[in-house]
Amino acid sequence: MGHFENIIVGAGPAGLQCAYYFKKYNIPYLVLERADKAGSFFEKYPHSGSLISINKTKLKSDNADFRLRHDWNSLLNDEGLLFTKYSEDFYPKKENLVCYLNDFAQHYYLNIEYGKWVERVTNEDGQYQIKIRGEKDLYTCSRLIVAVGVSKPNIPKLILNVQDPILHYAQYPAGYFLNKSNIKEFEGKNVFILGGGNAAYELANLLNEVTNSILVGGRSKKKWSMSSHYAGDIRSIYLPFMDTFLLKSLNGTDIYEELSATKNPQIISNLKIEQVGKKYYIYSVLFDSMEPMYPQRPYYDKVIFCTGWTPDLAWLDFSVPFENNGLPIIKPNFESATNPGLFFIGALGQTLDYKKSSGAFIHGFRYLIKTFMHLNYKISFESLKFSFSPTMCAEISNHVVGRWNTSSDMYQMFGYLSDVLFFNLADGGTIYYQNIPAQIVLSHLKIAQSKLKESSLLFIFTLEYGDNIVTNYLEIGDNTSKLGKESNSALIHPVVRVYRTSTKKLVDVVHFGEDLFAEFVLPKLYQEKLERLLKSWQSIPP
Repeated sequence: MGHFENIIVGAGPAGLQCAYYFKKYNIPYLVLERADKAGSFFEKYPHSGSLISINKTKLKSDNADFRLRHDWNSLLNDEGLLFTKYSEDFYPKKENLVCYLNDFAQHYYLNIEYGKWVERVTNEDGQYQIKIRGEKDLYTCSRLIVAVGVSKPNIPKLILNVQDPILHYAQYPAGYFLNKSNIKEFEGKNVFILGGGNAAYELANLLNEVTNSILVGGRSKKKWSMSSHYAGDIRSIYLPFMDTFLLKSLNGTDIYEELSATKNPQIISNLKIEQVGKKYYIYSVLFDSMEPMYPQRPYYDKVIFCTGWTPDLAWLDFSVPFENNGLPIIKPNFESATNPGLFFIGALGQTLDYKKSSGAFIHGFRYLIKTFMHLNYKISFESLKFSFSPTMCAEISNHVVGRWNTSSDMYQMFGYLSDVLFFNLADGGTIYYQNIPAQIVLSHLKIAQSKLKESSLLFIFTLEYGDNIVTNYLEIGDNTSKLGKESNSALIHPVVRVYRTSTKKLVDVVHFGEDLFAEFVLPKLYQEKLERLLKSWQSIPP
């Protein structure tokens, strides 16, 4: 008990990553975790036992940053304590992640108190007071960092007339669907899985071997990650179930988007599920008049809710505003919009890049937590200078292209994290920063202006996908850019934006060509093109 300047709630991957940086920079902190170990969520989920986070271990490159591009489970650290040493499986087992996270916590002697169930948090005059279940004394802190993820089962609000309760994905015990004796209850049955995301398809694939028929139904069509480039959309590892649907094997998918009476994604108000004589279920989709459009759908012996998760923040004894997507509204520095000193990191910090890059997952939020430290604890962004010389533009180009080809931060947080070059035309002075959120660069010009007097140009370097989502499966993955039409690129590719710092106005956007392997190495297409671009702006009068 006692006062700590910083308290982190949750010892999952985000809490551990944040604790690592506090330890590294000698910033006092404490982690409170309700379970008896770190990463306890992954002791139970996913039910299939396999993660869908990539773990590519057999790479030729020895570049540590490049290797993190294809290692989606490791936390950032300076000693090379990586998840790739715990499993060689491309889709590793959940137990490997739990083991890694706990070894990580022990290796760095992170200050974690386990078995501390946070029951209530109040805010008294800028101090957060934390009540632990079963304990009288309080913890207090000036900064409360919430890293609990989205752990509360989302139970849909629909019309139910059932005698036997319908269970949510989260209400089945760990390992339930991997036990042959357990899934006998689904043998020869018709099963309705309500959801439509990755969890729904995960269960559909697990149960397909024993069921008669499976229907996966959701409120709206879900995108496939191979098309959207968002890792949280439906992954190709679950395509086998789609095979059984499209090749006429008694399985199917259905949606209710065009009939929905509400835009609230938490409510499927026009769906009615009834149980007939405690024997089987039928569902109907209702008009606004509550008259069924098609009652007496085929009957189902079992129904499972795979309707996702929401943040469980009932223990905060004060108001926290939320976005329509159910995530807390936060500022660019991850601070609550209405509660000073309250921060959300990890899956709860994905508001800033929601469904765009990778901020909802370990391979994305590990960099966001590093950014959180930079923005809130006066830790300088990584920087370097290039001395004015006839070869300066070539040196800058070599460095930038090297970053495009090896950096894991820009690669995983595509379109969000950027490298930034401040270029003073008056005297040729430069400062180059790495890993700055592109959205805050213009509001943080003082970072470099105090050192460069009056910078004239600002270059923002990113890696981005094209804006057009390719849905024709025959075109997915095609290299679509042509010389002079690089802005048409569909795959990940470099982009440079040029601003006048005096006006903060965008004056140029240059796209570079895509590459099937994301290897931006051809000199004429990358290094030489960027060097010409820098020289063309260097010749502009200040």
